[in-house]
Amino acid sequence: MSRALTVTTLVISSLALAVSGWTALQLHQSQSDERVITARGLVIRDATGQARVILGAPVPDPLTQDAGQGPRASPLSGMVLLGADGAERGGFGTADLGDEAILTLDDATGTTEVFKVTANPDRGATLVIKHQNSTGAMLTSWQGKPELIFVNDNGQSHYVSPNAAAAP
Repeated sequence: MSRALTVTTLVISSLALAVSGWTALQLHQSQSDERVITARGLVIRDATGQARVILGAPVPDPLTQDAGQGPRASPLSGMVLLGADGAERGGFGTADLGDEAILTLDDATGTTEVFKVTANPDRGATLVIKHQNSTGAMLTSWQGKPELIFVNDNGQSHYVSPNAAAAP
């Protein structure tokens, strides 16, 4: 009986040592600087629990103070920045339709894109700078040539493009 007890003790001890070694290896790999996290989304919250950064493929539709603004024009994969009240304040991503890369910064309410850059492999790039009173400027190469467009607060547009008269 003594011999059976000794063999059983050795087997159990060896098994416990092997499991401990395997667990230590898994713990080391999970804390490695070279680890990769795979996920469809990540939400980063502030100290009050409010979502402030959303990474996703795709990201959710835009919010304004926790109320939906409707669906995005196209599913967007990337990063969305949210204000302290939860309103979307901007983001960066790629659209599933049109293959565009987009960077936006929104006003404090999350309803007006005050800065927007769009890059499209077929249509060039566009930069839009806008004020809440609807005045703004747009620099674009969308039609295959550079254009500069100014819009005043009554909606009147002034265009500057090659071989055209300068805006008043």
